[in-house]
Amino acid sequence: MLRDIEYLMQLQEIDIRIYEQELAKKQLPATVAELQKLMDMARKTMETAQERSKTAEQELLTLEDQMIKAEENLAKSQERLNSIKTNREYDAVHAEIETHKGIIHSSEARKKKVAEEIDRQKEAAKSAIEVFEQVRTENEPKIAELSAAIASIDSVIAEIEKERVAITPLIAKPILRTYDLIRNRRNHGRVLSEVSSARTCTVCYKVLEPHLVSDIKRAAKLILCQNCGSIFVWTDKE
Repeated sequence: MLRDIEYLMQLQEIDIRIYEQELAKKQLPATVAELQKLMDMARKTMETAQERSKTAEQELLTLEDQMIKAEENLAKSQERLNSIKTNREYDAVHAEIETHKGIIHSSEARKKKVAEEIDRQKEAAKSAIEVFEQVRTENEPKIAELSAAIASIDSVIAEIEKERVAITPLIAKPILRTYDLIRNRRNHGRVLSEVSSARTCTVCYKVLEPHLVSDIKRAAKLILCQNCGSIFVWTDKE
């Protein structure tokens, strides 16, 4: 019986490793997705800042073109004053001149604001680029590492399963059957309750009666926790 208990402890260590790999297979993709989300958010913030800076620069160019055309039209209108023959034409040309001057004036005022906006957006874009590079530097290696781990999980489990196949024939069939029955009902991979002088079940933390602890130490038979159903094994070396 003691030998069976020793093998059960080795089996549980194997099963816990399998459980950890299966758990990682479920959890790691979510972790990768979260890291990727952080990178995507930082990239989007950077691209938005760059686009705003580009839009402001484009508006400045548009204003400059608009001013050039208004100045050219103003010059043409002023030249036409010399050839005007009627008051009606004179009034019309003067209206054109005032319109061109208004465009030039409003464009100059807007240019100052846009120039200030460009400075702000360039600074924001610079800051966003720095943040993105930092986020990428921190998370790309993590994503690569986790992705590699995810890709290798099945092969890792297969290797651990070989250890399980090797040890299960060494355990008495009734004991192994009880162990597997309990294991299949649980989602944490732990079947054994490793009892010591602390006299508690290490799975459900129930305090054990002294006579029960004595029976567990003797290991004459398989004893299950009446509270959680775990298999008791004595692990206190002293």
